[in-house]
Formats: sequence, structure tokens, C-alpha cells
Amino acid sequence: MKIMAFSDLHANLKSTKDLEPLLEEVDLSIFCGDLLGYGTDINQCLEFVIDAVDLVVRGNHDRMAISGESLENQHPVVKKSLEYTRKQLNEEQIDLIISLPEEIFFKGIYITHSMGDRYLREEKDFIDFYKTLKPAVKYAFFGHTHQQAFCEIDDKIMINPGSITKGRRGYKRGYVLLDQGEIKFIKLEDIL
Repeated sequence: MKIMAFSDLHANLKSTKDLEPLLEEVDLSIFCGDLLGYGTDINQCLEFVIDAVDLVVRGNHDRMAISGESLENQHPVVKKSLEYTRKQLNEEQIDLIISLPEEIFFKGIYITHSMGDRYLREEKDFIDFYKTLKPAVKYAFFGHTHQQAFCEIDDKIMINPGSITKGRRGYKRGYVLLDQGEIKFIKLEDIL
């Protein structure tokens, strides 16, 4: 089975152009959350992910865009983008985002955006994440940090495909392909 996973689209339509041809070549496509926030291509990105991607989870930006929770403690850029997003979303879109699960278990695969809103970057983070995984999970995909990551503990492989829109901390944007057990991290040129 050939799998493609990506994360952190953040309403940036330009990013989807890299994915469109791939979706026809893979057996399973995974989105690890954060459809919304930062970008302004809300309608097009929602349509793209919901129509074209097999397994989709809700991220923290998606949750904050629909929850009405306070944004006072958020970074000013995050706060501004979420205030904009909240004004743009219609009732149907809100219902759609509400319907997205925070986690998915599918044939030995676990998909989430993060553990709560925690950034999983260091060894101790991966150990904590590993401890939450069910015995049947072989691959665990997550997002949130905008940086590609790989960690294998015992029989479990944890993968962050990175952000398809914008990497952080010097990382390129990208995604991951899993083909017959071979894991390939794809890095893409910056678009922002």
C-alpha cells in the first residue's frame, strides 16, 4: 500500500498544487490537521481536503476557529488569522469542521494532530506519545510542529510529515510517502 501524509495546510491554496497529482498515485491519503489559520483560501482548501483526502483529522487551529475559545493568549499573528477565519466561516463549514475527528484509528494506523496542543519534538515527547498508542498501531502520524520528524520505538513508527505550507525552525515544507514499508520524506521549495 502506498500512503501519502501531509499536515498544516493553513488555508493556503498554493500548497495543494503540489499534492493534486500525488493523490491519484497513492492508495491512501492522510491529513494530520490544521486546515485553517494563517491563510485566506478557506473555501478552496476545505473543499480540496474534504473531497480529495481519505483520512482527515481536526487540528488546533481548526478547533479554535469554530470553538469560540478565547484567543487572548495566542501569538498576535495566530489571533489575527483566527479572528479573520471566524468571520469567514459559514454554518455549513462550521458543521463540517465539527464533524472531523481529533483522532483516527485505521488498519494499524493512528492519525492525530498532536497530544492536546503539545509540540512533539524531543525524545521525551515521542516516548510520551508512544505510551498513548494502542498495541495494534504500527504507524502513528501527527502534525502541529511544522517540521518533519521520525521516531521508532519498539514496533511503532511515529511520523510527522511536516507542514505542506510552511516549515519552521529552518525546516522546509513537505510531506511523507510510505511505500511498502519504505518511508520517504519529501521536501518542497518555500512558497511563502
